[in-house]
Amino acid sequence: MRKALLISNPGEAGEERYCDGVYVDVKNYIDFLTSPLGGSWYKSEIEHLDRPTSQQLRQKISSIPNLAYTMVIFCGHGYFSSNARSTILELRRGEEIDSLDLRINSSKRTILLDCCRRVHYEQLLERAMKAAICFAEPQLNAIMCRDYYDKCIDKCGNGIIVGHACQIGESAGENASIGGYYSSSLFSSADNWRNSTRPDLSQYYYSRSIVNIHNDASTLVTRLSGGNQNPNLEKPRSEPYFPFAVMA
Repeated sequence: MRKALLISNPGEAGEERYCDGVYVDVKNYIDFLTSPLGGSWYKSEIEHLDRPTSQQLRQKISSIPNLAYTMVIFCGHGYFSSNARSTILELRRGEEIDSLDLRINSSKRTILLDCCRRVHYEQLLERAMKAAICFAEPQLNAIMCRDYYDKCIDKCGNGIIVGHACQIGESAGENASIGGYYSSSLFSSADNWRNSTRPDLSQYYYSRSIVNIHNDASTLVTRLSGGNQNPNLEKPRSEPYFPFAVMA
């Protein structure tokens, strides 16, 4: 069984720091996860919490049953707390949560945090995004992709992988049309892997782990931001790692 929880906060409407790209990220994550390449998730397995209170989010995290695999994804504003020594997620005005709280009640979980990590918050900087994202791939078999995605998860041991959009002290950039640099680069990296692999799907299944996709995306993010945003990954020391993209 699977569960994906998407959490979003673009900021307060009408304010200068409002980020239109956050909802683009949410749509792109749903489109990707439900695509064959993303593992053919059912829409019933994906839940979106938009600007929840910290209490609502903690209750939701605590209520997630002990499933085979969970993904928790945050898109929005955040910063790094020098006191807590962790990344704090801004859920709405006056409501925050420590990103470490997203790790509770988990056995196999991937956490993706597309937000700033500046010690002292500074306004997001926008850069132009050049590449478009395309998820449609008719030759992939949705049923087989889902089955192989589950098989990849079964091979993994318990653990938590956390992908950060940037290093401590940095800001996370976004584009209003395509979304955050980090999230859109994850999708682009999965798409680039699919197009460059040229697999014989009649003979084999193929998978690309979140670790490999993160590493590919990091190069794109660093280039897009002119070196000002450098993604960071926390992962177990031993393989195999959870899948992000599959082909079957």
